[in-house]
Amino acid sequence: MGVADDMKKLGKNQLALHQSFEYLQKKVKALERRVATLEGREPEPEPEPVKKKVEQTSVKETHKPIENLGFKIFGGVGFALILLGIFFLYRYAVDQGWIGILGRIVLGIVFSLVILGAAEVFRKKEYVKFSQLLTGGGLALLYFTFYATYAFREYREALGMTQTMNFVLLLVVMVVAVVLALRQDSMLLTCFAFLMGYLSPILIGIIAQSGNYHVLLIATLILSVGMAVILWKKNWPLGSFPVVISYLIYAFFFAEERVLRYTQDGTAPDVVGPAFVYLLLFWLLFSVLSLVLKDDKNHIQNILISVGNAFAFFGFGLAMVWEYLHSWRGLFVILIAAAYLFMAGLAKRRELKNLFETLFVLAITFLTITIPVQLQGAWITAAWALEGVLLLKASAKLKHNGLAILGYLVLGIGTLRLLFWDTWQLDYGWRTFSFLVVIAALAGGAYVLSRSEIAGKDEMKGVLGVGAALVLTVMLGVEILDRNGMFTNWTSNARQVLCSIAWAVEAIILIIAGFLNRATAFRITGLLLFGLVLVKILIFDLGALNDISRTIVTIIVGIIALVGAFVYVKNKEKIKAFLEEG
Repeated sequence: MGVADDMKKLGKNQLALHQSFEYLQKKVKALERRVATLEGREPEPEPEPVKKKVEQTSVKETHKPIENLGFKIFGGVGFALILLGIFFLYRYAVDQGWIGILGRIVLGIVFSLVILGAAEVFRKKEYVKFSQLLTGGGLALLYFTFYATYAFREYREALGMTQTMNFVLLLVVMVVAVVLALRQDSMLLTCFAFLMGYLSPILIGIIAQSGNYHVLLIATLILSVGMAVILWKKNWPLGSFPVVISYLIYAFFFAEERVLRYTQDGTAPDVVGPAFVYLLLFWLLFSVLSLVLKDDKNHIQNILISVGNAFAFFGFGLAMVWEYLHSWRGLFVILIAAAYLFMAGLAKRRELKNLFETLFVLAITFLTITIPVQLQGAWITAAWALEGVLLLKASAKLKHNGLAILGYLVLGIGTLRLLFWDTWQLDYGWRTFSFLVVIAALAGGAYVLSRSEIAGKDEMKGVLGVGAALVLTVMLGVEILDRNGMFTNWTSNARQVLCSIAWAVEAIILIIAGFLNRATAFRITGLLLFGLVLVKILIFDLGALNDISRTIVTIIVGIIALVGAFVYVKNKEKIKAFLEEG
């Protein structure tokens, strides 16, 4: 550290000591007045506070947002214009033959070092932001100069530059940039430095077209480890940066090496094994990073790291497993779920509350994804329905509302799949199985909620119960009216009559259940369903059915309605008293 930094720190310490001394003085005066009051003496009058000006060392640059923005705009534009002017001068000198290839490289290096030296001078004079601007420009120019020694053929041939030597030179620039960035405690320069490091193997690899993916991925992995260590030490909110860059480079490699292709003899290419190993190393690195970072005001970066790392690993990994180890696809996703469940336990032990919840949700998410990955047809819907009930059961046992929310979501996914996929894609039998399992799951979930202390259980119990009733209504309609289903030997008129009667009976049962359980939602659902039956009879049945069918359906539904009315009238007082007791 320089003398200016020490002076600035000394000024801050002096201010803190002065504030502590004033606080202690106030406490002592308050105690003296309290003692005087207890002894019956008149407390001494409080003296007028003396305002003392405390000297504090400050940097010469402003930190006001508008002025800082002006600095960035004018500073950036000014620096860019100067570089552009120097470039024009350089091009003119080259065109005139004043500077050869070696001279151009030397001139670029010298000018870069001059800019970096000027940046150091301004840093010592406490122009921190301006110093960082110059540092970034000098590093960028030095990086481009070394890059040009291999990128352009005439430079490469004149200097005898090899790919390896050029790669080493670019990494040296990156290391110098990291050192300068950490010295100035600059997040922006640190990101810029590592970005140069990440780009080095890509740029060299593209030009050389060497296909040496080991250099690319090993360099990326080493850089990501270095970035992770810096983030751990500095606790900077930049955790997503190495995750995004690393997986983008991996995606570039994945596409360039055509990992998802078979060889001519029908076997997996040799690149598949190393590709999965590198992917696993990236996943392990960023998983550890999310666990070691602090879970304070920057906890959002832990969540972003975990989610991004999880789905990147899942996507690339499942693609390879699906292509070359298809029978292992379900086990692969289950292992991911188990890994995140284990990490959730570690996060809870380290009291990382936000990260714990994120990792736990990821574990449940991958467990849910395992079902469609491994299973088929009605088993997917049935497994989701069962998982939803188990999550509600676990929520009731652990008294954790988050698990209940996950249970509702999974049950909802299973129900939506039943209504919009199984109902139309599956035949009678498997379709019926899906309907029965979902109805049982919804009813079971409502029963679990009725015996739990989960927040909002009464409302959700009604929702699940009504959902079971509605799914049953759809099931009756689909199974009865399907001419290839349970009643395949019945005529179309007979199936329509049976559907109306079944819905009417269900409506009466729902109304009675609503009274017995004091469930308003059931009573309303039953009344609406009975209204649907009446609309069906008046609009469809009376016009589409033959005379016998119309007669049967109107009489039977009318009888059902009269029986319901009679039961209500006869037991009106009992029902009223029953409801008032609830």
